[in-house]
Amino acid sequence: MSKFELTASNALTRRATVIDDPAEVEARLQGLHPDLVPLILRDAITGGVRGRNETNRASAPTAAGVQQWLKTVQDLRTLMARAHWHIHEQQNCPFITSPDRSVSIVVMTGNSETGKNGVDDPTNQAEKGAVAEGFAQTNRQLELFNGGSFQFAKEHQSGTQVWALLYHYDKVLKEVRYELSLPTGFGNKKITNWGIRLLLGSVSNNPDNFTIREDKSNPQILVEVEPKLGTFE
Repeated sequence: MSKFELTASNALTRRATVIDDPAEVEARLQGLHPDLVPLILRDAITGGVRGRNETNRASAPTAAGVQQWLKTVQDLRTLMARAHWHIHEQQNCPFITSPDRSVSIVVMTGNSETGKNGVDDPTNQAEKGAVAEGFAQTNRQLELFNGGSFQFAKEHQSGTQVWALLYHYDKVLKEVRYELSLPTGFGNKKITNWGIRLLLGSVSNNPDNFTIREDKSNPQILVEVEPKLGTFE
């Protein structure tokens, strides 16, 4: 009988659990936290597209992508802060974390596989460092401890799961595909494995069907901002 050995090459072939049915995606989001609904994540992505569109020919070559990421982060954290989620940073990496510290979200740009249930899982587009490596390893440890059970992990975890709002701007289709996914592996400054991927669809940036929302006057929103901390504890 041949002996099976787990090597780096075959370990990396483990695919994520991909959820793309809208009803199941919504149920999974609610299982993570009652404040998480598809509309909030879509509003953050749409805000990022608006930020991208504020650049012009005089802007720096990378301005569109930078502005999109900055506005996506800002809108997501502002929206979630209304539900008393905590705004904080770790080594200048912006997070938004649930009041009970069970779930945290970070915004990342992804490669062309983002938002697709294709042959390959996506990875982050921009290189990441120690912070991403740290939360990917923590997620993996929680996943192993909880036996891969989504609900068990939510009810019994003792640490913070860090999920990535991963998006990709497709310049050909003029749309943003996005997903909320759980990174569980890291190597060479890239996310190499995902535990669960919740595909959330796409937002068009086609002038024919993308309208700029007129902001109406709203009561002043108080946003709770925590001091920069080194950990989630």
